[in-house]
Amino acid sequence: MMFMALKSGSFRPIGKVRTSIRPGARRRGNTGPSPLTPPMPSSPQAPSRAGHPPGGLIGRWLDWIEPYRVDESLAGRFRARQVQAVQRLTRVAMGANLVNALAVLLALNPRLKRHDLLAWAVVVALMSAQGLAGWWRAHRRGPRPSASRRALRRLTLHSTLLAVAWAALPLLVLPGGEPEHQLLASVVTAGMMCGGGFLLATVPSAGLAYVAVLGLGGALALGLSGLQLAPLVALLLLSYTAVVMATVWATARLFGARLVAEADAGRQGEIVGLLLRDFAENAADVLWETDVHGRLRAVSDRLAALLGQPVAALQARELLPLLDGITPADDEPRHHLAELHGRLHDGAPFRDQLLAVQVGGEPRWWQLSAKPLTDEGGRATGWRGVITDVTAAHRASRQLRWLAHNDTLTGLRNRHQFRQELAELLQGRDGWPPNTALMVLDLDHFKNVNDTLGHAVGDELLREVGGRLMGTVRRADTVARMGGDEFAVLLRQVADRREVQALAQRLVETLSRPYATRQAQLVVGCSIGIAMADEAAADPEALLRHADQALYAAKAEGRGTLRFFSADMALSAQRRQQLEQALRTALARAELSLAYQPLLALDGDRVVGFEALLRWQHPVLGAVSPAEFVPVAEDCGLMPEIGRWVLRQACAEAARWPAALTLSVNVSPVQVMASDLPAVVCEATLAAGLPPSRLELEITESAFLQEGSGTVESIRALHAAGVRLALDDFGTGYSALAYLRRYPFDTLKIDRSFVRDMLARSDADAIVGMIVGLGRSLKLRTVAEGVEEPAQAEALRRHGCGAIQGYLVARPMPPAEVPAFLAGRQVA
Repeated sequence: MMFMALKSGSFRPIGKVRTSIRPGARRRGNTGPSPLTPPMPSSPQAPSRAGHPPGGLIGRWLDWIEPYRVDESLAGRFRARQVQAVQRLTRVAMGANLVNALAVLLALNPRLKRHDLLAWAVVVALMSAQGLAGWWRAHRRGPRPSASRRALRRLTLHSTLLAVAWAALPLLVLPGGEPEHQLLASVVTAGMMCGGGFLLATVPSAGLAYVAVLGLGGALALGLSGLQLAPLVALLLLSYTAVVMATVWATARLFGARLVAEADAGRQGEIVGLLLRDFAENAADVLWETDVHGRLRAVSDRLAALLGQPVAALQARELLPLLDGITPADDEPRHHLAELHGRLHDGAPFRDQLLAVQVGGEPRWWQLSAKPLTDEGGRATGWRGVITDVTAAHRASRQLRWLAHNDTLTGLRNRHQFRQELAELLQGRDGWPPNTALMVLDLDHFKNVNDTLGHAVGDELLREVGGRLMGTVRRADTVARMGGDEFAVLLRQVADRREVQALAQRLVETLSRPYATRQAQLVVGCSIGIAMADEAAADPEALLRHADQALYAAKAEGRGTLRFFSADMALSAQRRQQLEQALRTALARAELSLAYQPLLALDGDRVVGFEALLRWQHPVLGAVSPAEFVPVAEDCGLMPEIGRWVLRQACAEAARWPAALTLSVNVSPVQVMASDLPAVVCEATLAAGLPPSRLELEITESAFLQEGSGTVESIRALHAAGVRLALDDFGTGYSALAYLRRYPFDTLKIDRSFVRDMLARSDADAIVGMIVGLGRSLKLRTVAEGVEEPAQAEALRRHGCGAIQGYLVARPMPPAEVPAFLAGRQVA
């Protein structure tokens, strides 16, 4: 094969890349403007898409099969790459041409008398020699950055001529030749066609022309040979030719796509380089240089400012003692300084050596990079490098690490970091450390704070809780916020359960003290679940699960308590999950109902009203006690919806009773704290046609633990609308006489625990008498709950109690039984 040298005028320097790069080949018939290139003028002299005239038949051929679609500034560079890819193989290809021509002459030695074969060999030799000469000129000149379309046309033309020369071989040998000579000509033709096509594949115009000419020449020679199998062999040769041409085309497309990708990457590299140079020119790096003895020289103003000393004081100062004087005595800074000593002693270049210093009383972090200086003889003459102040980046990195491990609101460990430390602790020598305990804490009624006072107050409360936890636990313990209002404490090196219990009790007492926030004074309290690390909880998941189950048990006991995990708690936790899931659909499935317990006035044994009591009958779980499911409803946020249903249902039932009877309905702390309670109550009474004066809302003292200004306004609005208010369970929990002055209560309800013990214990009887006397002094009605014996009723009558309710009067009854109960009884 022959690839001749390109004329010097065929190359042009490439300009700066300014246009987008899009791979893809032109299709026939694409006459409209392309979105990738500017529209072509309609003049007959319009340039081709690469910016040059078509150049006749070969030019149009080149334009049609060009394997890329770019602007001329890039096309010239791409064409140069195509030509260079061919030139790299020119020497081998031309050598192969000469060797093959010589082999043919030697094999056809008996026919050398034919002048046509000799002329053929001379032509091939001359073309090969010309190709080698062109390769030598290009090799000496070096690669050019750009090539013109004329260079590709010349290469295509020369490749075609060479193919014509080799196509003459079968035309000269196959017709009338000896079988051995015909075989030789066929093999050489096929080999030259395949080898030339592959070597010219980067220039598809040359490769396709070369393969097509050789294939057609061979087929023509077979047709003229007169051999019996000539038509079949010619057909096979043409099919092989098509395969080789398809391979050439595919290779050219791949090569063109690679050129486009490289050019695109180069353009992006130029942009990145510009940005990097701009960064280097404006960076805050400070140059420094020392002599062979480690003394500073050529001290700049920027270096002096960085070190916090005047330039004159730094000249000829030794760098390492200077840095030693501003390095803190802590282990980590001293370790970094020792590393710097070692790097300077090794005498090898280094980068980004961190150094912690203190300049002007302010901690700073530097990074040092340097390389040794040598003279002509290779002897060390000092060091030259830069100091980069990375204080801001170091602080940002530390802040990111802190954020990854800590809760942003409280500053405590976050869930991820806590679980990681727990896992590391549990991977002790024996698989689990026997002196480790885990506490999980949950704030009581925290959801009420968020729902009524807003998340800002809730966040303020959580921060205060985190501070109290850190102030109560030991230094070796780890405190974390697990999410929401749930906290965890990991206790290390505890002696026994009694030590853990004592610490947990202190936490309950500490967290139960009032919190003074910007909007209100809050009392929330907490419940604690405790799990000890043992064989049954040797991994973090099991230990956390046990602590959670103990927490559920503590909350089920009335909150403000602590419980250690026991095996039966797993069943309790499962029961709670079942209740929560079933409770979410209880209203929709009409599983909730109301029962009514009468109130009896002691001055005449008159029925004065009923209290509505919530009941739940589940088809699988059966009858579920309110003491069990109401706390679950409060925790999972279902009480507002259930409370609205209770008010509507109870008011609708009471509207059918005699007008003298009152209706008492318990409202949860969540409802009391909600700002829409007056609207909900008014809606229920209006819908039922029940006068507000017949409705009495029973509120427990715990509802006022998170009271705010909105709570006071809601309760006073209800009272102003005519709704009666009762303070339920008076004398228990967080009782405060201040509530009686702050809120317009109408009734005091004596807790059943005092009624139950008043006959057996004098202190309980005295408390009942005191409550009744307090109610009489404040002009409040008193109602005793849980009266089951006539003696209890008689004692209450002596104290002057106004009314009683309990099994002595009647058990709670469904609404359908109320008329029968009232028949024959005196009604107030």
